[in-house]
Amino acid sequence: MLLFVAAGAQAMTPDRLDHRRWLASDGGPGQVGAIVQAADGYLWLGTNDSLVRFDGMRFRPHSPDARGAPLIVSSLLAQGDALWVGLRSGGVAQVRAGMPLVREAAPGAPAGVVFGLAQDRRQALWAAADDGLARRADGAWRRVGPGDGFGDGGARAVFVDRDGVLWAAGERRLYYLRHGERRFLDAGLAVDGVGQIAQAPDGAIWLTERHSGKVHRVVLGGQGVARDTARLDAPATGLVFDAAGELWLGTRGNGLLRVARPDGLAALAGAASLTARQGLSSDFVWKLHADREGNLWVGTNTGLDRFRPRLLAPAPFPAGALNVALAAADDGSLWAGPGSGAALRLHAGRARALAMPAPVNSAMRDADGGIWMAGPAGIWRSRGEQLAFFAGLPPGAGAQAPVRAMARDLEGGLWVSIDKSGLFRHAAGRWERMAAGSARDSQRMPVSALAASDGWLWFGYRDGLLEARRGGATRRWTQADGLEVGHVTALAHHAGRTWIGGQHGLAYLEAGRLRRLALPDDGVFDNIYAIVAVPRPSGPDADLWLHTRAGIFQLGAAELRRALASPGHRVGYRSFDALGGLANDPHQVLPLPTAVRGGDGRLWFSTSGGVVSLDPARLPPPEPGPVAEIETVSVDGARVSLAAPLSLRPETQRIAIDYTAPSLAAPERLGFRYRLDGFDNEWIDAGRARQAIYTGLAPGAYRFRVIALNKDGVAGAREAGFAFRVEQAFYRHPLFLSGVGLLLLAALWLSYRATARRAAERVRDRLQERHRERERIARELHDTLLQGVQGLVLRFQAAADMLPADAPARAHMEQALLRADGVLVEGRDRVRELRGGPHDTRELHEALAAAGEELASQWDCGFAFATSGSARRLQPVILDEVYRIGLEALRNAFAHARAAQVRVDLAYRRAAFVLTVSDDGCGIDPAWLNECGRPDHWGLRGMRERAERIGARLEIGGADRAGAGGTRVVLTLPGRMAYRRRRGAP
Repeated sequence: MLLFVAAGAQAMTPDRLDHRRWLASDGGPGQVGAIVQAADGYLWLGTNDSLVRFDGMRFRPHSPDARGAPLIVSSLLAQGDALWVGLRSGGVAQVRAGMPLVREAAPGAPAGVVFGLAQDRRQALWAAADDGLARRADGAWRRVGPGDGFGDGGARAVFVDRDGVLWAAGERRLYYLRHGERRFLDAGLAVDGVGQIAQAPDGAIWLTERHSGKVHRVVLGGQGVARDTARLDAPATGLVFDAAGELWLGTRGNGLLRVARPDGLAALAGAASLTARQGLSSDFVWKLHADREGNLWVGTNTGLDRFRPRLLAPAPFPAGALNVALAAADDGSLWAGPGSGAALRLHAGRARALAMPAPVNSAMRDADGGIWMAGPAGIWRSRGEQLAFFAGLPPGAGAQAPVRAMARDLEGGLWVSIDKSGLFRHAAGRWERMAAGSARDSQRMPVSALAASDGWLWFGYRDGLLEARRGGATRRWTQADGLEVGHVTALAHHAGRTWIGGQHGLAYLEAGRLRRLALPDDGVFDNIYAIVAVPRPSGPDADLWLHTRAGIFQLGAAELRRALASPGHRVGYRSFDALGGLANDPHQVLPLPTAVRGGDGRLWFSTSGGVVSLDPARLPPPEPGPVAEIETVSVDGARVSLAAPLSLRPETQRIAIDYTAPSLAAPERLGFRYRLDGFDNEWIDAGRARQAIYTGLAPGAYRFRVIALNKDGVAGAREAGFAFRVEQAFYRHPLFLSGVGLLLLAALWLSYRATARRAAERVRDRLQERHRERERIARELHDTLLQGVQGLVLRFQAAADMLPADAPARAHMEQALLRADGVLVEGRDRVRELRGGPHDTRELHEALAAAGEELASQWDCGFAFATSGSARRLQPVILDEVYRIGLEALRNAFAHARAAQVRVDLAYRRAAFVLTVSDDGCGIDPAWLNECGRPDHWGLRGMRERAERIGARLEIGGADRAGAGGTRVVLTLPGRMAYRRRRGAP
């Protein structure tokens, strides 16, 4: 049968579909002629110049083949982790993850344009090319020809149906091969240029012809093949059946066609159309593909389009019906009170305006099934399918005062909260003002209300106040009781449990005990507008549906049970589009409630874009967690390969890591967490960002890890990661630094030694110069003054001898000569002092020992002298000064210490010469140990001055470490300054 389908098909209604498109100008692909979804969830596109991978957000061109020629893809097939690519330039190629494209060069592989690829139940690959039909099994290709029942020289399409039957469209005929058989059969259908083959839900095979506009429907039965044919005004380039069983056809020039019930070719007459005028990227459609998530992908000559069914169906209300308070009646009708415009009633798909004037601020369904609506114009209630006036607002309410909340008690009294006025009760035709929640202005009236089935009325106030009233009893809960949800804006009651929603999350009351539910703290559950409890089909449990500023969320009964049993359990959830956006500013009253459950079980939500609904009994299965993948790594702007272990040079400044995860339905709502082991202490919440950047990493080993989370916060089954190392610069290596440190210490030590040696030499030179100067002065005194005086004495003696013995002058002269002899003796003593003390070490020992023994005999005191170490010769000046200091210390010890024993110790150490004079006497007054010493006494000061002149350290104190028990004088002189150089020493 040949049917002619008119081009005047009705326009496709977009309300039930979400449509998005990507053009080349938006960063999308160009002409798309092939589409397939790989096993890892990515979408692969064959364009007019390349092969492109799409994760839902970004398009990544695959590297060209070895020849670098433009890669024009004609067909695609995903087989396990491999992607088979049919090329317009001829032949078949294969792509694996992270690997370049590899062309098939085995004998028998198709060499012409490959129009189609398919895989049968035996995992064999079939290729339809203009040079024939070919089959690949066990790595070998084989051409299929007349001997196999395929009589055409070329093939245009190949397809494997759900029963395993292989369908192959040749240049002139359609053939099929049943599973398990070896020979093709002719389907008895003449074809010309078949574009695409697909199978309908009823098992029928549909195929299109690219040039003639014909659409064929073939049914394979036990008795043979039944065939029907129809013709479209525009040639159909491809067709596909979506998850709902609807037929989509792409045309060349007439855009996209959709057939809701494709039970036969006659259904094509009622096809709905979508063209570029309605937002399609182009009217020239080349390829259609339905992925596993239920998305329909359309490749056109200018870009890519995606269609997916909307889970939330829009209500047929007027466009201006926004910010709506909702109430659902038992008959399945929905009553809506917009913030502007007339009240509405929706029933059987039709919306009708009601008599109540705008605006409506609050809506409610009471226990008897009656619908109540309120606003500045008063209180209205349902009468059949209409609203009837019930009462005006209470006296004292402002002319335009909004109604915040309503509830009806078991006695029939109506409780109404009036903004800035308070809480009122209407009964027996009269209004009565009720007590305020507290004395605070913000808690004068409630902002939410609920009449529970057990007779309690619940009221939620601003700033964390919850109130329950029944009869004359009133109970209150505040922040002091753990109510930390801020303004209480939503209430629900189910199975003896009261749920409380507010600005900062969700809590519940059970048996008078208040608890907060552990929800993610990322702001998703802030500002809860409505709570709806939906009972499970079996059992007393219920799911909770929350309408928040961020969207619509379902908390499953199983998750709630776990949270109630374990208060710390973080509740899992499902999200249904981020709608939100409702007004929540203190100067604008938000009509409540924004979510209700209808009599037929459907849920209705008031959003910033209008009222939508969903059926909780027909939800799609939860989405699995996405699997993250690291796409590229760039080091200082240059991309690096991850095929081999990555080792980075020491001066690396910037590492950029691009990661992603496939999500073809809602990629914009994926979240990511990553961390760099060796650098980060905790996981970094990256949100929707898909790149991590690290700068200035220290040398060491690192491992980058990333996890993807879907829109419900569910993490993928595995994380992606890679390890790398930042090498240590040789000048930062510990061994190098240790060596440099040792060299530096050695240099410092050598420098110190050289400086100390030079200083010692300077001191020694000065001492030697002083010693020589003293000897010169001594010689001059001896050779001039003393010799001259001696000569004068001799001459005066001769003159005195010439005088008579009894002459008075002679007696005077002899007295003068005696005085002159004393002067000569004193002069010789001074010259001897200038000449120095002992001349060598032995004389020093003898001089100090002799001085000690002489003093001991005078003062009736014991004396001991000892040496330690190998005695070495001292510098002459050093020797003299040591002797003078030691002699002064001995005199002080014997004269002032009143000691029983005095001891002298000489220590010849390698590094220092040490002279110690100690006694066991009464000790020395600490006040005399300063630099000036004892007033009007010069012994201690002279010792310090002598020690300072030769560069020695002089310590005077107690004989023991506590500073008591006698006196101890210690003279320490560095060996390099004290000792004379050995012969041959530098």
